[in-house]
Amino acid sequence: YYNEIFADPVALDRVYSMDTYLRVTDDGGKTWRRLGQQSRHVDDHVIWVDPRDTDHYLVGGDGGLYESFDRAATWRFFDNLPITQFYRVAVDEAWPTYYVYGGTQDNNTLGGPNRTLRLQGPANGEWFVTQGGDGFYSQIDPTNPDIVYSEAQHGALTRYDRKSGENVDIQPQPAAGEAPYRWNWDSPLVLSPHSPTRLYFAANKLFRSDDRGDSWRVVSSDLTRQLDRDRLQVFGRVQKADAVARHASTSYYGNIVALDESAKVEGLLYAGTDDGLVQVSENGGADWRAVERFPGVPDRSYVSRLVASRHDADVVYAAFDNHKMGEFEPYLLKSADRGRTWKSIASDLPERGTVYALVEDPVAPGLLFAGTEFGLYLTLDGGGAWVELTGGLRTINVRDLAIQRREGDLVVATFGRGFYILDDLTPLRALSKAALEQATLSFPVAPAWLHVPTSLIGGRGKGFLGETYYTGANPPLGATLT
Repeated sequence: YYNEIFADPVALDRVYSMDTYLRVTDDGGKTWRRLGQQSRHVDDHVIWVDPRDTDHYLVGGDGGLYESFDRAATWRFFDNLPITQFYRVAVDEAWPTYYVYGGTQDNNTLGGPNRTLRLQGPANGEWFVTQGGDGFYSQIDPTNPDIVYSEAQHGALTRYDRKSGENVDIQPQPAAGEAPYRWNWDSPLVLSPHSPTRLYFAANKLFRSDDRGDSWRVVSSDLTRQLDRDRLQVFGRVQKADAVARHASTSYYGNIVALDESAKVEGLLYAGTDDGLVQVSENGGADWRAVERFPGVPDRSYVSRLVASRHDADVVYAAFDNHKMGEFEPYLLKSADRGRTWKSIASDLPERGTVYALVEDPVAPGLLFAGTEFGLYLTLDGGGAWVELTGGLRTINVRDLAIQRREGDLVVATFGRGFYILDDLTPLRALSKAALEQATLSFPVAPAWLHVPTSLIGGRGKGFLGETYYTGANPPLGATLT
């Protein structure tokens, strides 16, 4: 992850070591000391030392890019680089602007507006932290956007109140004498579409709360294969206990990593595990049936996504990730019988490109969006044919997707380029094979806002704050005709 070393360009005996805290030796490695870390993020990966002035550093790490002109006594942070690594994304129902939430790699779980009513888009200061550490899932109460559920690594779940700032720990705990739960680094959290106070949260078992996380009950047994990781082969053989750091700075093995509840049928639950099972319950967790084999998918592949259809109660989608075993194919499947049988819908997706995310449009049946290792794809026919969506989106790992239903926006979480928003899916919802064969076509027009934009900084653009002042982009003013 780090621990690379960099030689000073001038001083022969000075070497820098990348670590949780940047270290330096001035005597060729005999002794080491920390460089100054004041007001700077931990976990350093790279350093540049100015050969003309070796007091001048640039350091890159988990927190971004920093600069020092006094050999690490003080640091400047570059706050205008949209390079956040997001794992997850969620949206609320706030009005007039909805808020976007996401968990990041070692930079907290964050929330911020999708747009502003000003001439400038959202600024850095409008974003806020709902949970520290490495951030993952967020869910927002659809009846009260001030109530935000957010998660850090290994199931550290909290309920955050935006009005009061109160943050309450609501992670389920084992009973006295019960074995510790096995939480994934990125434990799945679902807010039930059937009740705004009901949560489902998963470790190796599934938990349900009907009072916003104040209390929990277990609604499954251990849903994994319950394999002993120490007995699994690594590099072709079972390794000695001290050969591989299997239990240090890694997720526990044997846990639920994908989860969804049908919006059509209350209590129809799907849970996917890191050891390749999809578990189905049709009665709220009272009974479960396991699906172990999937056409074309290697055994024990990580279940990266489960999506219960909003249009058909019997349809569910599943994506699998087997890159840790050297398999980079896009494993994307569909079941039309609640998981009993499956078929691939990867069709013409690129041969290399693990599928991490999938979202089904709530309005147009067959309109799906898939996030892969190298970009974003859409299909109009339920997976018969896929088209890459670019339009300003970089070639980037797309980790999660969400659709804001009121506005019809697609929100994209990337691992390294922050959030992107595709405003207004109305034209895509109107597309069909027949429509594409027409010589000309006018798409439906979404309702447009009528408002007078303001400015907090005086004037348009960046005002007088210089080109380094960072803001996001607002959607275009007025109606969009396509």
